[in-house]
Amino acid sequence: MTRKWALIAVSAIALSACDVVRLPGYEEEPRPVIPDGAPGPPPPTEPVDDPWNEENTDAESPVDETEVEDLTADDLVEVPESPVDDPVTDEEPPTETDTDSDTETESDVETDVEDDPVVSPPPPPPPLPVKFEYYAPGDLIPGTGFGRDDYTIYVPDMVFPIKSAPTYLNSQVYRFGGAIGGDQCNPENYSMPWRDNFCETRTSNRNTPLCSTNKVHQGQDLRTGTAEECLVMRSQAIRDRGLHEVVAVEDGIIQYIGSYSLQLKGTETGNIYTYIHLNMRRLRVSAMDTVKAGDVIGLVSNDFGGTPTTYHLHFEIKAPVEGEGIIHVPPYMSLVAAYERREGGVGKLVEDDTVEVASAPVIVDPSRLVE
Repeated sequence: MTRKWALIAVSAIALSACDVVRLPGYEEEPRPVIPDGAPGPPPPTEPVDDPWNEENTDAESPVDETEVEDLTADDLVEVPESPVDDPVTDEEPPTETDTDSDTETESDVETDVEDDPVVSPPPPPPPLPVKFEYYAPGDLIPGTGFGRDDYTIYVPDMVFPIKSAPTYLNSQVYRFGGAIGGDQCNPENYSMPWRDNFCETRTSNRNTPLCSTNKVHQGQDLRTGTAEECLVMRSQAIRDRGLHEVVAVEDGIIQYIGSYSLQLKGTETGNIYTYIHLNMRRLRVSAMDTVKAGDVIGLVSNDFGGTPTTYHLHFEIKAPVEGEGIIHVPPYMSLVAAYERREGGVGKLVEDDTVEVASAPVIVDPSRLVE
């Protein structure tokens, strides 16, 4: 009996040392869930010198490992995670594309400027040299007729009719060697500025609607070479006379050759170009020949069917004019533009202090008013 009570006493002591004796079929009553926001385990009852473990810089966690080891499974309470909804805002977060396109920092701007080198514009080309001077169209020698103030370039792409020799546009009648007397080889005849002589007064009945009076000069006179070459021409035999080549001003056909004139019809424009006073014995073309602009057709001379004249080329242009048909037009400005192209420079328009309204032509010898 005594032994029986001893065994009961030992069992009671063993049960008190254990937490709970779980018998088969026993289920532990669930512990209450710690609500959200509840404080954690109570702080230690004894003061702690370094609660935040600031002195232990090598530790990864402020919690002492010894304290963790002393904790039992019952002390570790699992707190359920509380889902946190994303805060609702009125603005949508910027996308990567929006940020890249709308946001530009100062550094980006500076980088762009540095990446794009500043390119200076090319310097303007140097101005073309002045190769000759000329008076205005229609500015005739005072007292020699009523000129036409016409700046129209009737043939913009025309080749200059003299191939290479220096050329001076001026009157053959109202200068030395013409109606006023003197020698045609006078150096003053081979000087600038050029002067128009379309519409100059003549004795022959030649007219054009573009001149205000009748009996006029229908073209432009061109003196070539130098005063010294003029003397050489004078020394040549008539059949051999000629130093300076004359060329076709446009592609075309030689449609007529007379006793002292030649006509070229342009294939592109239909214009008719008349060359007078060539050496007719030394022509380089025949009637109905096809020529290209710049082809040599003859030489400057003074052939005029037995009538004396100076060494020069008389040049005419007949072109279509609205309301008038095909008529003689002023060749002056077309020759100015063509000479600029030939010389690779520009002509300088100069003022004439001697311009007067011609009331009557200055005629010394009417018999010498020739073309």
